[in-house]
Amino acid sequence: MYDNLDLTLYKEATPDINLLETIPQYLTEYTSSGTSKFGEYVNGYLGSLKVSVKENRVKIYDSSICKFWFGNNFKTLGKGDTKQAIQKISDNLHLPFHLANVTRIDFSQNFIMQYPEKLYYPYLGEAQYYNRLEQNNGLYFNNKLRQKLFYGKVHEQKEKRQPIPGIYKNRNVLRYELRFIKRLKEQFNRSEITAGLLYDEDFYRQLIKRWKNEYLAIQKINSKLTSMIPTGSKKEFIENLALFTVLEMGQSHVLHKVKEWQESEQISKKQAYDLRNSIKQLSKKTFNETGNELINELNKKVKEAARNY
Repeated sequence: MYDNLDLTLYKEATPDINLLETIPQYLTEYTSSGTSKFGEYVNGYLGSLKVSVKENRVKIYDSSICKFWFGNNFKTLGKGDTKQAIQKISDNLHLPFHLANVTRIDFSQNFIMQYPEKLYYPYLGEAQYYNRLEQNNGLYFNNKLRQKLFYGKVHEQKEKRQPIPGIYKNRNVLRYELRFIKRLKEQFNRSEITAGLLYDEDFYRQLIKRWKNEYLAIQKINSKLTSMIPTGSKKEFIENLALFTVLEMGQSHVLHKVKEWQESEQISKKQAYDLRNSIKQLSKKTFNETGNELINELNKKVKEAARNY
């Protein structure tokens, strides 16, 4: 389930090796070198991995370990593949990269869906402590430490003109990805996170649980209904109409409008709070036992992936 990893091996792990003199010869491609205010550097590639070498460290960054290991980043890495990929990096660079500090983890899974990916995005609502942002090919939830992403993997590959594995051709492939982008030691309450920890059973299980729980923490929006259940209650009828309006406009847009009213001082902070709660409660309203077909499908796939890793 691993994809991108940022790894930094400091000189303390290899005190007898002159990194700038030794490591560049092992790179498969050289791109640049020079001197910055932080000292000398050499940049290049090891296969598909971006590598930066300085006097005090060797860094792998902004690269898919999956692509390095499998030749593409469609399939993600499990524990065993990750261990072998780290060993391959160590062998190629002649460095103990299992001791490298991990400064970013992208943890993800592909799902072959019944419908086109974009149809699922409107039913993934707000997530506490995240900013929700819809893009052309995906849905992002951002904060300073993490990102949650949902996007079409086939669409991404076509945009990058990358090959698509046969199993995914002409399929609706939705990827759900959780990115830990900063302060990983604090997020996982550990004194250090090394590359060797990535294939530890307990740590991997912890990541699976975080990945699932971060998905479950997103509010799920009830589906649009093709017909309204008959009711003689005026209150319920008005609530049903309000729900259709929220679903049509999108929950995030309605919440944003309330925020605009508050910031322009047209309503008070207390009124804005009450309205936001009402909108969120309204979005949870269900009219039948089957619920939202699209969200039920996605819920099931996420839970199955977490259970069967």
